[in-house]
Amino acid sequence: MIREYYNTNASGMIEHTLKLDLQPIYEKFEKYLKPGAKLLDVGFGSGRDSLHFDAKGYEVVSIDFASEVYNRGKVLLNTEVLLVDVRDIKYKNEFEAIWASAVLFHFKEDELKDVLKRCNEALVTNGVMYISFKYGKEELIRHGRFFNDFDEAKFKALYAQIEGFELTEMWQTQDARHDHGEQFWLNVILTKK
Repeated sequence: MIREYYNTNASGMIEHTLKLDLQPIYEKFEKYLKPGAKLLDVGFGSGRDSLHFDAKGYEVVSIDFASEVYNRGKVLLNTEVLLVDVRDIKYKNEFEAIWASAVLFHFKEDELKDVLKRCNEALVTNGVMYISFKYGKEELIRHGRFFNDFDEAKFKALYAQIEGFELTEMWQTQDARHDHGEQFWLNVILTKK
């Protein structure tokens, strides 16, 4: 259902998110990165973040599970672009960083725990991972898509069930889209132990 949504709505999603300014979040994340770090952009969507990290000189691998998004990414991006579902990744100790902005909130908790385990395995020791969720506590369907919202307490409860990560930073931000000012996000940086 989620994959079909993004295949059908790729143009609108790209149009509405490509130009969003995430500079304050990039800066928080990049303070943990060495120059030229190898980075996995999970669910690259519009390509906005892959474009940013590529321009900053990081070695970026961009993955998405929606074929229409992937096809557009192949045209837009100068990074390695792969049609891969994060639930299927099998990387081992390959990346210094993983960026998963507004992606993992489509998974139920059991899937999320498995994805975080796979991401942990993909990172080198002391590698960092950024994740963001719509702020809240509920699991619900919005506009035909499943969302798993997190606040600090809910994320800490999830974090207590996963191994291999240190919770490095957690903070709230207001939605970068001007017409979504009432929406807040939970931002998390994890570090592989």
